[in-house]
Amino acid sequence: MKIRSMSTSIVNLFLFFFLGLAISASADSMKIAVATNGPGKDTIISQRAAKTPFFLFFDGKGNFIEALENPFCDQPSNAGPRAAIFLADKGVTLVIAGSIGSKMEQALMDYQIEYAEQTGVAYDVVQSIIQDR
Repeated sequence: MKIRSMSTSIVNLFLFFFLGLAISASADSMKIAVATNGPGKDTIISQRAAKTPFFLFFDGKGNFIEALENPFCDQPSNAGPRAAIFLADKGVTLVIAGSIGSKMEQALMDYQIEYAEQTGVAYDVVQSIIQDR
């Protein structure tokens, strides 16, 4: 009886360990881009994802990485698909903006990038989304 409970305990310990690693790897592999009106992490989220002035980048734990100007904010057309390619090239897995247009939505889906339409302060919204996951 002791051998059986010992082996069961070992198996449970390994499962717990590997599950923890999988959850940690998932958070580590997540990269979030937030469409904002300015370069600071406490900036308000922009209503226009594709034509936002800036994208702020956060890791899966909510740490601010960098802010980059959106190279497509002044494009007269197809800003959404171009911005989606830009974000995919940056390794983004989740985009947050006040509104995602239909062309950008399709392009994000094509690159298997999730998106969320949210309003508020960029850093606070990222922290809230991470806690909810």
